[in-house]
Amino acid sequence: MTQQLKKAASIWAFVYLSSIIMITASERIFWYWAGFSADSVLVIALFYLLPVSAGLWTMALVPVRRAFQVVLVGALYSFVTEGILTPVTYADGPLPILAAMFIGWHGLISFAGFWYLARRWLVNRSSLALAVGSATVGLAWGVWALASAVGDPPSAEEALEGGLDLTVLEPAEFALYALMVGASFAGAHWLIGFVWPSGWRPGQASTRFWILANVLYMSVAVLLVVPWAPLKLAILIAGTWRLLKRPIWSADMHEPTLLDRLGGKARFRDCLLLLIMPIVAAGTYATLWPQIDRGSALETAYWGLVATQIFAGGIAYLWAWRRSSTERSPS
Repeated sequence: MTQQLKKAASIWAFVYLSSIIMITASERIFWYWAGFSADSVLVIALFYLLPVSAGLWTMALVPVRRAFQVVLVGALYSFVTEGILTPVTYADGPLPILAAMFIGWHGLISFAGFWYLARRWLVNRSSLALAVGSATVGLAWGVWALASAVGDPPSAEEALEGGLDLTVLEPAEFALYALMVGASFAGAHWLIGFVWPSGWRPGQASTRFWILANVLYMSVAVLLVVPWAPLKLAILIAGTWRLLKRPIWSADMHEPTLLDRLGGKARFRDCLLLLIMPIVAAGTYATLWPQIDRGSALETAYWGLVATQIFAGGIAYLWAWRRSSTERSPS
């Protein structure tokens, strides 16, 4: 019994730390209006357990062995995040534009990038990839943070509901914010190696529990606002699940899953390379700061980044769809 409790606690810690890693991009990089506090990381990570568990359970149940499947699981993570936690993905009606945008942000950046790719580089001790990747993301973060503050800040109503301070951060304030976010991100990546599950396959009871939890939450948070939401969500999730479940002829049944390959402890000094990201972001933000009074340039940059998300999300999903259709069993 004690061993079972330890295993359950370890799985919960794994899911929770994964949630902290993913919300770094899904929330803390997406906007800084709420500021940095324990609540902005630890409590929001609890809130995100629904989409994070959906992604991790899917990876373990399929099980996932190919990179293109990570893109599909990331898509599921984005659908649950913006289709169950919030009703935002239904704002464009039956169109797939917002779904593609959220695949680009939540799916590619948060799930495939901040969680999967960063973990893979840490486990493989790919220091150069970690440094270059962190610097690249930091550059994009610095541009996004200032451009989004000018191009599409939260409305007064959203600020009131969320208790947000709409003051644009000064460069020094943003640097402190970015370093704290980066430290929580790097710390979670270091700690998760101590609880990474080996050979984990979720049981039917836990799977049913998470499905029921998602359905109940959606019935309260979404259905009252968008009664037809289950129709669009069912199409998105069922279609993606079907692509994930197609047999892959090139995968030996005894080949380790991606979850198994990502196991092991990361070196602390490698995790510190992730701090390059907030340092570069702060430098980029400070460099662009004089442009804040010229809102048109920053607004153009913002909408350009949004368009890039939509394009990247759509292309990535179509690529994964194509790979799933070609890498299948001839039987």
